[in-house]
Amino acid sequence: MDTKILVLSICLAINSIAGRAQTIDSAKAVPAIRNNVLYLAPVQFSENGPGFGVGYARFINHEKNIAVNIDGAVTFNTANTNRIYNYNTGFYNTGNPDAMYYLLPGIKFFPFGSKGLFTYAFGLSGDMGSGVKSSGYYDLNGLNLAERVQKHFLVGGLIENYLHYNYSRRTCLEAKLSVGSSLLNRVGGANTGNEFLIEGGIKIGYRI
Repeated sequence: MDTKILVLSICLAINSIAGRAQTIDSAKAVPAIRNNVLYLAPVQFSENGPGFGVGYARFINHEKNIAVNIDGAVTFNTANTNRIYNYNTGFYNTGNPDAMYYLLPGIKFFPFGSKGLFTYAFGLSGDMGSGVKSSGYYDLNGLNLAERVQKHFLVGGLIENYLHYNYSRRTCLEAKLSVGSSLLNRVGGANTGNEFLIEGGIKIGYRI
């Protein structure tokens, strides 16, 4: 009987030590998540084209699986830079870059939690954009003579998907892809109908 009790005690001790070691390893592998994150997005894009952006996110509950975020971005229509053909010279004129400035407030949810080396989140956000949109002037023969630049303002909504890589207690990477539709899309003061919206990028995050 004493031998059985001794063996059982040793097994419980080994199990307790192993459990503590696993907890320590997990604590090292999964950094503590702070409530606030500042983001810099050197890679950013929208339906308008590529650009860059910044962002801020904050967890709003104790479990840290719900966060509010607000992003700002500027993108450029790089496809427009050589689209105006001058029939007098035979060359393309440089088109307007059509800069668009975006504000994207939203909320995101972590269905599997925010703790881990890799985490996934989804959410919803508003999409407000303001800038310019260019189009060409044509003569009676359909020849593109000049470029018209008009004010462009849109408001819409996005469904968002995130993938996070928690590199350390302070730093992380975030990849984001969002799609949606405009509810208001005004060009030159006139509503031109709904526009397919897409937004995303790669962000470098610093937790504070």
